[in-house]
Amino acid sequence: MTTPHMHYFTLEQRESLQRQLVQREAALRDEIGETRLDDLEREPEAVAFEREVNELRAVESALARLHTPEFGICADCGADIPYVRLHAQPSAARCVACQAAAER
Repeated sequence: MTTPHMHYFTLEQRESLQRQLVQREAALRDEIGETRLDDLEREPEAVAFEREVNELRAVESALARLHTPEFGICADCGADIPYVRLHAQPSAARCVACQAAAER
């Protein structure tokens, strides 16, 4: 892995990504809700709940990295993550190639 470098995004791009992340964070918090913790008895709901919690963690992590040099840099290979990918998936921490490899 290479040393992180500052990935250039315009102010407008960062603000757009931040809006997306904040909106998704709020939606996930609403979806997860405290009452769902009581419903973990049923496995399909537990799996969906776990997926939402993991996504919430990824969104919170992306918000924490948004204004740091690490944002926009693949956590695995150190390559730049294109804005197009981040616009589609603002919480992405990997480039497409590394994400595909991680999913295999």
